[in-house]
Amino acid sequence: MDTGEPRDGAAVPPLSTHGGYSLTLSDLTLRTADLRTRCAAAAAAGFTGIGLSVEHYRAASAAGPTPADISTVIAEHGLRVDEVELAAHWADPAAYSEDELESDRIVLTMAAELGAARIHTTMSQHFPLGTLARGLRELCSRAAGAGACVALEYMPYAAIDSATAAWRVIAASGADNAGLLIDAWHWQRAHTAEEPESELRAIPAERVAAIQLCDTLPDPLSDLRREALHFRKLPGHGAAALIPMLRRLASHDVRAPIAVEVVSDELDAQDPYATARQAYRSSVDVLRAAGWPAARPGARDRR
Repeated sequence: MDTGEPRDGAAVPPLSTHGGYSLTLSDLTLRTADLRTRCAAAAAAGFTGIGLSVEHYRAASAAGPTPADISTVIAEHGLRVDEVELAAHWADPAAYSEDELESDRIVLTMAAELGAARIHTTMSQHFPLGTLARGLRELCSRAAGAGACVALEYMPYAAIDSATAAWRVIAASGADNAGLLIDAWHWQRAHTAEEPESELRAIPAERVAAIQLCDTLPDPLSDLRREALHFRKLPGHGAAALIPMLRRLASHDVRAPIAVEVVSDELDAQDPYATARQAYRSSVDVLRAAGWPAARPGARDRR
C-alpha cells in the first residue's frame, strides 16, 4: 500500500461525530485500500481516528513517503492515528527470528512517529506466566517511551485465549500502561460472557484500553481463525450479543475508546467509502441501542 493519489473528492472533511461518538476505523476494516483512500473514506463516514498495521506502514514507507508524509496525509483529513498493530513477538526474544523482532520494533516506531495512543498486541505461542509478564513489562516500558499504552488482545485460538487469562498477564507484568483490548468477535467466540463474574469484575474498568466492534456469523466455523480473518459481519448485522456485552461493560463502569474492526472478504470487494459509511452507521446504531455513554468529540485516552 502506498499513500495513493488523490481521487476526485477524496479529501472530504470529516462529518461531525454523530450522537457524540468518537470512533476509530481499525486497519483491517479497509485492509485493501491505500492510505489516502482509507483516510478519505474514514473521514467522510464520520470517524475521528484510524488504525494502522505494520504491514501497511511498511508498504507505504517502501513506496517512498516518509513518516512525516504519512502523518500529513492523515492530518489532511482531520484524523489521528489511535492504534497501531500488531506487536506479537515480545515474550522471549530468543524465541523469535530477527525479522519478527524487527516487526515489533517498527510497531513501536510507528507509535512514536505517528503519535498513536495504543499499541495492540497478542500472543500466539505458549510461555510460562513469568516469561509473559517480563516480556509484556519490557514492551510496555518501550511503549511508554513512545507515549503509548499497550492493549493486550485475547483470542480463542491463541495462547492467551480469555479475558481473565489476559488480565493475569497484565497484572503480573506490573506495567501501569498495559490494558485489555476487548474485541466483540473474540468476546463472542471465546465465550467471555460465561467467564466467572467475580473474575471479570476483578479487572479494573480503567484498565480496559479499548473495545473493537464487529459481529459474528450465526454459527462458528470449524476454523475460528479463518472466520475471524474473513467472515466478520457489521455490528448489529450478525449473531453476537453486542448490546448485552456493551451494557455489561458499562455496568462495570468501562468507558473505553471504541474502534470498529470488521474483517470481511465481502466488504473488501465493495467500495471503501461504502464500507466505512456502513461500519460507522451500524456501530452508532448498536452503541445507541445499548445506551453506551457518548464521548466528547475528539476525546482521547492515552492512559
